[in-house]
Amino acid sequence: MNRTVKRRIGRILLYLAVILLVLWTLLPIIWMFISSIISENELLSSDKILPTSITWERYKMLLWDKNPIKQVEVFRMAIKNSCIVAGTTTVISLVLGAVASYAFARLRFRMKKPMLFGVMFFQLLPPIALVIPYYIMISRMGLLDHLGTLILINTNAVLAYVIWVLNGYFKSVPFELEEAGRVDGCSWNQVFWKIIMPTALPGYVAVGVLAFLMAWDEFLYALIFTTSKTSKTLTVAVSEFGTKYGIDYGMMMTAGLLATVVPMVLALIFQRYIVGGLTAGAVKG
Repeated sequence: MNRTVKRRIGRILLYLAVILLVLWTLLPIIWMFISSIISENELLSSDKILPTSITWERYKMLLWDKNPIKQVEVFRMAIKNSCIVAGTTTVISLVLGAVASYAFARLRFRMKKPMLFGVMFFQLLPPIALVIPYYIMISRMGLLDHLGTLILINTNAVLAYVIWVLNGYFKSVPFELEEAGRVDGCSWNQVFWKIIMPTALPGYVAVGVLAFLMAWDEFLYALIFTTSKTSKTLTVAVSEFGTKYGIDYGMMMTAGLLATVVPMVLALIFQRYIVGGLTAGAVKG
């Protein structure tokens, strides 16, 4: 077998692997979409895969119904709550994480490595192991059923990830840029905000998008620490289309598909920054 044939076989196998990966990624979304526009009888039928009739009533109920049922009202409020929680968590994590990760990457101080690995150690703890301590502290402070509680808990989890990734990215930024800024009379604050941050913008945007998605998809803490419709997030609202009297699969699929719109749009808009930022940050670490 000559080299040309081997290369062709290698390309065919690569294309097949890519096609399988794309199908593995898109099929759940396609299935959710089909389930959201199919009638209830066809959805529950075992011999129906593709819809014979299409209905958009579920989307109208979730988005435009003026007299919504309780679950729909909770879902609409949850969209706003998720945007507030995820957005605030991302901003706080990026501000604090940028300063902390830059200190880990550039400054010399005692216990630097143990502290950095300690940050990641708490990130690796399973969320279920922290539920009881969190619940005791939050209940004693009277902060149950508050969006601020979810923001604080999500920031605690996301901040460790932001510090770890940005630490590697800042190490990949040439130190000569900082030295040149210092020679020109810039202070350390000016060097950081005027030189380092613009240079690290791709990594910063990439980490910001992923931090937003982490907070957006969080379910366990939101389920345990929120009870009223004014504080429930989108992940909890989607699950509430299933009750002890039955599960409305069509509405659950429709709500779940709408909940994926924001992450998909962010991923498409910032795709270039995500790939470039994370790969650049992986050069040094």
